[in-house]
Parts: sequence; C-alpha cells; structure tokens
Amino acid sequence: MKHFLILLLPLLVITACSHEEHRKEVRDLPVVKADVRPIISGTAPHSREISGSVRPVIRAEISPRLQAEIIAIRVETGQQVEKGELLVELDSSVPAAALREAEVALSQAQRNLARESRLLKKHAATPTSVKNLRDAVNIAKAKISQAKTRLGFTSVRAPFSGVVSAIPANVGDLAVPGRPLLHLEEMSRLEIAADIPETLLAEVHKGVQMPVVIPSAGLHLQGVVTEISPAVNPASRTARAKLAITPEHAVRARIFSGMFARITVDQGSPQVKSSFVSEAALKPYGQLQRIFILNDGRAEMRLVRLGATVDINGEKMVEILSGAEAGEKALITAGDLQNGQPVATHATAERE
Repeated sequence: MKHFLILLLPLLVITACSHEEHRKEVRDLPVVKADVRPIISGTAPHSREISGSVRPVIRAEISPRLQAEIIAIRVETGQQVEKGELLVELDSSVPAAALREAEVALSQAQRNLARESRLLKKHAATPTSVKNLRDAVNIAKAKISQAKTRLGFTSVRAPFSGVVSAIPANVGDLAVPGRPLLHLEEMSRLEIAADIPETLLAEVHKGVQMPVVIPSAGLHLQGVVTEISPAVNPASRTARAKLAITPEHAVRARIFSGMFARITVDQGSPQVKSSFVSEAALKPYGQLQRIFILNDGRAEMRLVRLGATVDINGEKMVEILSGAEAGEKALITAGDLQNGQPVATHATAERE
C-alpha cells in the first residue's frame, strides 16, 4: 500500500500541473467577437445518412498484355497525359526476335512457292503441293502480323487523356498481364460511389436527386443517381449506386478522387421534429463537422452529426442529428475559434 501511494503521488502532481497549464492556456486566449445564432427546432424529412467516396467516372488500371521486363517508365504520379502518349516501355527483344523469325519464314515460303509454281507449268509438280506452299505463305504472313502486334504491346500507351494517380510498378520489375503498371484517372467527370442498404433501395432509383456533403472540401451539393446495381451483395446487404456531380464542383472546390462523402437518403416517411443550425456556424474538423456553442461567455466546441439541409425563412439551415440541441446558441466568426476561448457577442446578432 505504501509503495502504491509513493507511485500515485507523482502522477497526481503531474495531472494537477497539466490541468493548471491548460487553464493558463485558456486564460491567455484573446477575446473574439462573434455573432450568435440560436439552434432552433423545425421539421425535417425522415432521412438517413450513408457514406460514399468520390471517384472519376472514367478510370483504368493499365496492365501489360505480355510478360516482359520493364525498362522505362515515362511518366510520374500526378502527371497529366494525353491519349496515345507513351507511359511504359517493356523489353522488346523476345517479340522482335519472333518478328525476324516470321519474316525469314515468309521469305523462304515465298521462294518455295515460286519454285513449285514454275515446276507446275512444266508438269513437274502437283497442284496440291503448290496449294500447300501458298497456305504456308499465308501462315507466315499471319505470324508476321501477330509478331508486330506483340512488339507493339511493349510500348504501353494511354487509352484516354487523364492524370496518373499511382504507379505501383518499378523499372526492372517483371511486367505480368493482369498486374497493374499504373492507374489512370480522367478527372473532368466525377461521381460518388456508395453502398445503399437494402432497406433503403425502395427510395433510391435512377434520376433521383440526393443531398451530398464532401466535408474536406466544405461542399454541399445535389447528386443525381445515374446507376444502381440490381443485385444486393449477400455479405453486406447493400447495392452499389453511383451519383453524378457536375465538373464545375471539381474545379471550384478542388475535389480529389477518394475523398469521403456523406449522402442523405430521404426515407419517404412523414416529417419529424429536429434541431437546426445556421450553415454559417459549421466549421470543418478533418472529415467531421463541428460548431461552437456559447457557454458562460466562452466558446465550447461540439462535434456534430448532420442531416438534411433546408431553407428556413430564407436562411440555409442544417439538421443536427447529434451533438447539440435546440435552444443552445451557436457562434459565427470569420476566423477560427478554440475550445474555451472567451467571446464577446454582438448585441444585435442574437435572434429568437
């Protein structure tokens, strides 16, 4: 027991010092002026959020068509390439040798055919032997065509214009059909891919618009369902859906492939009572959203889960599913706030 108390005492001292330093840091924060918006009650469609990911409509994993050593990679990750541009060079020694062999075989077959044709005119050869040699010439020509095609496969070119998003291969690796050399994405057309639970499939069909939020880009938009799988995955009990977003969003908000997205699916039930906060009060926090509540003259940070966006008296309001309640007062500032920071509110800003 004595040893336990001896070990516990330094820990208590360290904890007390840590709390004291935190209180000192809070006291040292400058006072920030802020507007106040009350979190209000309202009605919202009965909805459910599901997760999705941003991805390009056109994308490809570029793989070789033959097995050969990689001798050069002509592009870099993030590079914009044009259709037909050289991406990767493979060792061409084997298909080049096959082409030379086929050309020699064709030359020999043509000489044999010419000789037998002359002998046939002198009745020293049979029509069957001439026909067989003519077939041998055609076979040699086919082998030359095949060899040229395989030789062309040693130069891997872009099937469309796009951006190189990843290069998993290295010079010196053995390229194998089916194993990607690089990933290519066409970024002018983006979509949201999401797995829709089977319980919501009745509400999701082609052409339906659904609210989409991309937190890291701070973007709220409407996605249009362009495709939904007719089959449900028995393991996850979901069906894959794709929602189109306009190219302007990608350019303006700097949306990247793989970004996290939240999709709100209206379940078609009667509207339910909920809490709403002004969209201006939301502040991104990684892939989450947060708001600051006025609490005893200071800013209190809250992580919130959001729902539908609605228009209330001409102002964009966002449904709060968890993290704050109606009646609390949200803070709106032009700059950043810190948890515990003292706040001076504008007297004219509060609205009931």
